[in-house]
Amino acid sequence: MAWQNAPTLNKLTASRQGGNRGAQLWGVDYKGTVYTIYQKTPGGEWSGWSGPDWGGPGYPKQVYELAAAQQGSGGVQIWVLDGKRQLWTNRQTQPGGGWEGWRGPGWNSMPGSLKFTKLTATRLAGGQGAQFWGITDNGILTSCSQIAPTGSWSPWTDFKPTPEKSQWIEVTAAQQGDGKGAMWGLDTKRQLWGTGQASVGGAWGAWNGPNWLGAPKLRNIAAAEGPNGAIIWGQDEDYRMVANFQVKPGTNEWSGWSSGDWHDAPLSYELTAAGQNNGCVQLWAIDLTGVLHSIAQTPPGCAWGTWQPPRR
Repeated sequence: MAWQNAPTLNKLTASRQGGNRGAQLWGVDYKGTVYTIYQKTPGGEWSGWSGPDWGGPGYPKQVYELAAAQQGSGGVQIWVLDGKRQLWTNRQTQPGGGWEGWRGPGWNSMPGSLKFTKLTATRLAGGQGAQFWGITDNGILTSCSQIAPTGSWSPWTDFKPTPEKSQWIEVTAAQQGDGKGAMWGLDTKRQLWGTGQASVGGAWGAWNGPNWLGAPKLRNIAAAEGPNGAIIWGQDEDYRMVANFQVKPGTNEWSGWSSGDWHDAPLSYELTAAGQNNGCVQLWAIDLTGVLHSIAQTPPGCAWGTWQPPRR
């Protein structure tokens, strides 16, 4: 049995909510149908699963990829690629509230010739809203940012290249507990690179890599803001989960990469994570048989619980 009796999913994204809610998770099945579930209170009980009309009518069909993040105002915005890899979005009317309705295809004046394969976004501080990244079909990382907490978005621009002029296959981002953003990408060699904002609301620093902080070769990555700063997870060549977390918010002090199966995680190929609006984090993973599992931190102290359902 899957976590919260989830349908069979193959793509995931999640975001911390604001207001009186906790986190929200979205998943896509093999037919491209989107399902979602949310925490009714921070760290609390979960709703039932909702189908593709959860965000209103006119929703995109046959979703291919998705990403979600809070804006600077605390409301959540979600982006999806449809079957033609056209970009759509929907956002909350207020933190923890309802949804405005779908906009797309071609959100933010996205040129029809621009096609993404992977997406990520993170909330920013310092008077900013959020930043969004997409990997194009030729492996280029392209981005736009929200100029104010709920304001308009900047034009599309290619993100700074690595010294190796990397082509990208995966990307993830999170805040670091002090308002600064951090972002990581996997290149076509499955090498991990990382970068972060030099100051709150400031410019992005140089890329650190390849194999950021001694990371193994990875298949997939996910990140979230935890009680001590950012946390990043990955799945190695053998589908085993590894993790690295910041010891102090916004610093270069990290725990180091875990060995073995992190917290007895199931062998998995897809993962996502989000804060629960109580200072603690929840993580989800799809195992190699297509079953959804989850593990959450609980207060006080945000110690990790156990996987639900347990590893087989």
